[in-house]
Amino acid sequence: MRLLENLTIRAKLAALVALSVLAPAVVIAISSGFTHQRMVDDRIDTIRSAVELAVGMAKGLNAEVEAGTLAREQALVRFRNAVHAMSYHDGADYLFAYDLNGIAVANPSNHKAVGTDRMGLQDKAGKYFVREIVETLRRQDSAIIHYVWPKLGSDVPLLKTNYVQRYQPLGLIVGSGVYTDDIDAAYHEFLIRTGAATAALIAALVLIAFLVNRDIVRSLHRLRDKMTALAAGDLGVTFPEATRRNEIGGMAQALQVFKENAQAKASLEASQAEQAERAAAEKREAMTTLASHFEQTVGNLIHDVAGEADAIERRAQDMTRAADETGRLAGAVTTATEQTSANVQTVAAATEELTSSISEISRQVGESAEIAREAVESTERANGKVEGLAGAVERIGAVVGLINSIASQTNLLALNATIEAARAGEAGKGFAVVAQEVKALANQTAKATEEIAAQVAGIQSETTQAVHEIKGVAQVIGRVNDVATSIASAVEQQGAATREISRNIQQAAQGSHEVSSSIVGVNDAAGRNGKVAYEVLENVRELSMRTDSLREEVGRFLAQVRAG
Repeated sequence: MRLLENLTIRAKLAALVALSVLAPAVVIAISSGFTHQRMVDDRIDTIRSAVELAVGMAKGLNAEVEAGTLAREQALVRFRNAVHAMSYHDGADYLFAYDLNGIAVANPSNHKAVGTDRMGLQDKAGKYFVREIVETLRRQDSAIIHYVWPKLGSDVPLLKTNYVQRYQPLGLIVGSGVYTDDIDAAYHEFLIRTGAATAALIAALVLIAFLVNRDIVRSLHRLRDKMTALAAGDLGVTFPEATRRNEIGGMAQALQVFKENAQAKASLEASQAEQAERAAAEKREAMTTLASHFEQTVGNLIHDVAGEADAIERRAQDMTRAADETGRLAGAVTTATEQTSANVQTVAAATEELTSSISEISRQVGESAEIAREAVESTERANGKVEGLAGAVERIGAVVGLINSIASQTNLLALNATIEAARAGEAGKGFAVVAQEVKALANQTAKATEEIAAQVAGIQSETTQAVHEIKGVAQVIGRVNDVATSIASAVEQQGAATREISRNIQQAAQGSHEVSSSIVGVNDAAGRNGKVAYEVLENVRELSMRTDSLREEVGRFLAQVRAG
């Protein structure tokens, strides 16, 4: 069945035609063979009847021999005479008889052969046919023997079929032969006529089968090619075979329906593709618009954040530089304050010396002029030192003002940093904490500078008063040169003034120490401001890096959105 499934229609039709041709040929051949054999059998039946008639006659004669009314030799002679007189088919066929030793008993075609031994007789093919007859009938009662022998009056050897039968009581073998050449001729003529008719029928059948096969195969090939083209998407194929009223037409009609469905499907797919393309275009346009709006909004925010970060970075750098400058100025103030303290100690020592000199005035009146001159010189030196102290105090005030200005600017920067951190959102939380710490340090710095300013103001007031007092001392000492007589009262007054100066100088020394301590605090605060400013700078740089990363991520996101 699998082999049949794999055969082409052309091969199947060819096989069907071949079978249609072979089947009648085989039937005719078999039927002709049966007919020929039947004709031969009819001939054999004819000679069998003749032989049986002769055997019946021998039985009658044998009955007389057994009855004693006829001698055996007489019975054989009468049998011979009867056989020689018997012929059929217009004398063409006759009977013959042999005894069981091959001696001819009767032979109508050759009377001279009667009584002779025929065992050595051969046909034209060299066959000892009499010997075969005798030997065969020794084993059985009857047989059909074939040999080649010419007809009477002819030298052409022909196949002769003989029926022989044994009659044992008289020791006779009776037989008759018949030629079948006429049957063979009739059979051959029948075969020729039948073969010609069959060949014509087969030719017509083959021609019709060829035409039918060609029509079916060509139609199927056309349908196959059109189905292939239709499967490949060619919807322009036509099916004229659909007008046929057979299976090919049914297949073509089915393919026409398939084509119409494919056209409808292609139209639907084209419409869907157009709708999908239109929807995709609208989606791309919407995504592009959204990306542009997002890019503009987020880009502006990132640009603003980056700008503010740059501004904060610059301000943080300014804070760092200001903190460094504050530290440097605080160091200078510290140095000046230490110098002021040294000067105050010098003034205090001079005041002590002045006090000792005044104490000695009463005992050394004679040396009053010299002492007065020394007092004038000491007063002038003290005056210069006090004026230097006043200048240092003024510079301290300027430094304090600068520190206060830096603290105010730091506070302002911290406020701006807090605002920028609030704008930055989640990424600016750490920066906001740093900004708050900077603001707290700025407030502490402002408070410290206020205290320093108050102390510097006190020092300035005391220093001014000391300057005025020293100038008064100078005037008094000057009058000492002119009024020696009033030395005692002046000495007493100078002593009181000197004690006041000593007290003021001690206060100035204490103020200088406090200024020095405050300057140390300012220096520490400036260091902390520098550290905070550095941390702010690092945070701002980190914010700038994250802003750049955010810009790159936004760029990649927008590229993906625009790409769809």
